[in-house]
Amino acid sequence: MGDETRQFASLYSNAVRDLSLLAGETTHAAFEKAQGPRLAEVVREALDAVASVFETGTDALKDWPKKRLRVLAQVTALREALDRSGVDAELRRKAGELVALVGPARPRG
Repeated sequence: MGDETRQFASLYSNAVRDLSLLAGETTHAAFEKAQGPRLAEVVREALDAVASVFETGTDALKDWPKKRLRVLAQVTALREALDRSGVDAELRRKAGELVALVGPARPRG
């Protein structure tokens, strides 16, 4: 795997992890506090990273077109919620739905 691919995979993995932390009942408060005034920006960056993966096309994965559409629709819903209300309970719930769609990030190591 090349450096560019590793960097892309790392950004995606970090994005899914961040969205998982944001959505978590026991983790969202600490995550929000740690991000401070950059919270909305961090969420936008995470959404961009997830979208960048699912904007690609592939025939190698079963049901990719259907999953791709569902994930990108959820990313759009999250962006709209973020623009409308900022980071609130609705956004955290939608972040959890997105993480459930894409699957959990693999742990580092």
